[in-house]
Amino acid sequence: GEQSEPTIRDAIKVVTDDPNIMLVGASQSLFEAAMYIFVLQWPPAISGIISNTFGGAATPYGTVFSCFMASCLLGSTIFGQLAKRNVSTESSTAAMLSVATVAMGIAAWVSTTSSVVAMPLAALVAAFFAFEGCVGMYFPSIGTLRSKYVPDSHRSVIMNLFGIPLNVLVVSVFLSIKKLGVSGALGVS
Repeated sequence: GEQSEPTIRDAIKVVTDDPNIMLVGASQSLFEAAMYIFVLQWPPAISGIISNTFGGAATPYGTVFSCFMASCLLGSTIFGQLAKRNVSTESSTAAMLSVATVAMGIAAWVSTTSSVVAMPLAALVAAFFAFEGCVGMYFPSIGTLRSKYVPDSHRSVIMNLFGIPLNVLVVSVFLSIKKLGVSGALGVS
């Protein structure tokens, strides 16, 4: 007989039966939520600190974005080098998620300061570049982990399932943005 498409109920059973699939999906949902929040919060965070530090100087968004893309490329290169050295994807991903968490913590903390010194700007930019490096490592990492742990037969339904908490988190942050502010959003991230 012909195999029918897996249902959401089938996918939920597969996920609840295997903690590894739950971990891959949770990592995907949480990291991508952090990434989407970051994408919308880095411009006000950087322009706020540049304005405090340099008194209304224009923010070089194009230059910053170009540096983000270079950081992203560096992250994917680091993933490739670690894989070549037989570092397990689980280990490199755990390290990357730790770095991303620390980077966003620093960014959230620094963006609350209104001190008129260049140090918060340098710390914020370094934290953002580190986070973007993690974004570069994230895509090959999660792809490798998905192919290793999530069965092909249910992959699309399971990945769509993990899109629900991702979207709930991102929408909740942006519906609460007036209360959270930039530093609060980065803190959630």
